[in-house]
Amino acid sequence: MSYQPESTGDYHLCEQKGKGITSAAEVKEMVRREGVELVGIADAGALILSYPPRPATAILPTAKSVVVMAVPHLLGAARAPDIKLWTRNKMQSSRLLDQTAEKVARLLESRGFLSLPVSADKPVEIFKRDPDSGRRFRFPRVCGHLSLKHAAVTAGLGQMGRSNLLLTPEFGPHQRLGGLVTEAPLEPDERVELELCVAGCTRCEDACPVGALSGGRYDVDPCFNFWSLGLEHLAPRKPGEVVPYLAMIRRNLKTRSLLIEVGQNFITDVDYCIECMKACPVGSRWQQLGP
Repeated sequence: MSYQPESTGDYHLCEQKGKGITSAAEVKEMVRREGVELVGIADAGALILSYPPRPATAILPTAKSVVVMAVPHLLGAARAPDIKLWTRNKMQSSRLLDQTAEKVARLLESRGFLSLPVSADKPVEIFKRDPDSGRRFRFPRVCGHLSLKHAAVTAGLGQMGRSNLLLTPEFGPHQRLGGLVTEAPLEPDERVELELCVAGCTRCEDACPVGALSGGRYDVDPCFNFWSLGLEHLAPRKPGEVVPYLAMIRRNLKTRSLLIEVGQNFITDVDYCIECMKACPVGSRWQQLGP
């Protein structure tokens, strides 16, 4: 049963501010009642930032708190032979997070605190040039309006893994993130120093089909190219790259209907790769279900 906030009818934020002050505990209880398993709260002014930096105050200038939530992927979906089966689970998880963020934001606004849900998936910013240098990237980059991974680390839910994915003790890399920014002054959780990556483990690096993970470093271009398009090589920039690129395109045209796939991807948001996620041994829930 969904959490039912008290009915307030029409309201003006300036008049309602402070009425029925919402506590961090109440927000977390509401989130969990909606079926979201992990929730943490971060101080909006103390967020760990990604690059390019997107502070909470950039999207809500009066922000005081960030509520970040996580639901686990179904491991049966992660192990499915066709990633399109996992895509369905990803979409449903994102929908649950977005609906929950919407409900919490509406409760907070009914009590006078401006609130803004942050999408668990798309839309995101897409840009071609480095914001600092103006240098054109080889491949377009995407950036969330708020890095939920970094917000989760700030709120003590987990750590960034070698795979560049958020790792939590419960689910390892197997979770979807959602959240909201609010001017409600909720008590933040403390950041926790974790060592979840197994010492000497390189499973995610070994599993990456395009070598985007190597020596603890993450190369976003080949990862994004393969994850979003299923293509093993980037568009050529040097003469020596032309032949293998054309050979890859020819090989893919023999086995795939790229035009139809693009249409399906617009509708269902198919990803092409989660190999680093599947290879990771971290997560108590993952371990309980066996190899």
